[in-house]
Amino acid sequence: MSELSPLSPHALADRILAGENDAADLPTLTRLFAGEVDTWELMAAADRIRRSHFADEVHLCSIVNAKQGGCPEDCGFCSQSKHFSTHVSAERFLAPEEVVEASAKAQAQHASALGLVTATRGLEDDSVALDKMVDGVRAVRDAGHTEAHGSFGFVSRDGLARLKDAGLTELNHNLETGRGYFDSVVSSHSYDERIQTIKNAKELGLRTCSGGIVGMGEAPVHRAELAVALRDLDVDEVPINFLVSIEGTKLEKIEPMTPLEMLHAIACFRLALPRQNIFIAAGRMHLGQLTPLMFAAGASGMMVGDFLTTANRSVEDDLRMLEQLGLRGRSCGAERPEMSRPAAPPVVRSTDSGRPKLRVLN
Repeated sequence: MSELSPLSPHALADRILAGENDAADLPTLTRLFAGEVDTWELMAAADRIRRSHFADEVHLCSIVNAKQGGCPEDCGFCSQSKHFSTHVSAERFLAPEEVVEASAKAQAQHASALGLVTATRGLEDDSVALDKMVDGVRAVRDAGHTEAHGSFGFVSRDGLARLKDAGLTELNHNLETGRGYFDSVVSSHSYDERIQTIKNAKELGLRTCSGGIVGMGEAPVHRAELAVALRDLDVDEVPINFLVSIEGTKLEKIEPMTPLEMLHAIACFRLALPRQNIFIAAGRMHLGQLTPLMFAAGASGMMVGDFLTTANRSVEDDLRMLEQLGLRGRSCGAERPEMSRPAAPPVVRSTDSGRPKLRVLN
């Protein structure tokens, strides 16, 4: 067997910036995720790509549990699965006025989108659940505080069409991990079901948001598989989550990744997905004092406010961090980063009651 050629993150970045968006193929990404290159050199290359496509813009979004707990699926990381005994109890669907309240809160946190999340297998065979989410999406659209995004599990094409007509602009449906590791985490549905759901949304003209969870015990090749699958699907947004081990779940004993391991992974995803908005979601508290470096590692956004069943950093800390870094908010639905955009207005650096004001691009 011949010796593998050395990897050069900056040479790879040069190819990507010249338009070769798939320059990081599966074998190369596997080596990158395995740590064959220095993390700081990898981050520097990833930051070149991020700045080329996104400059100093970041995307902010928030989520709300529109239906908490009691999910029939057995995803091993999830505190909302009925297969595990956790601190999360099953609750009813939120009423439209409660969803609008959450949207107003998200807007106050400078998020331009609110994701409505249901702990359900989906809305395929439950007309009542679909009706409730159609009403919730329409209420968010009509209120006008934020865009209405959704994460509902499996939804039929007809159901997705109804949701789109009600005002849904983007569907989240995570692949969670690479195909080769998926069955180690989930047994109640297939990888192909998830892929088909994303394809259905794209065919209907919805923007698509799909990512996964890193640090579930997967191998470097599984992370590379996830990145390539997302690139092949050409999703718009890629949420990167880091496992938060919840007591009572199948993965409760897994130790969190170190901050440098997390930054290394973010940089690998940026080289794999140069055009996509990569935003950091659950588990980013594990970055600790290295949190601001997630942008230098290639992230172009983050989730603000609390997550579904775990806490996040305070919104004030996040907004102050962005202000100090000179980063500006980028609204949902702005042109894809590979498209030319006019220069954005400068960052607003005034404060109100101690909370930095972040200009959001329209």
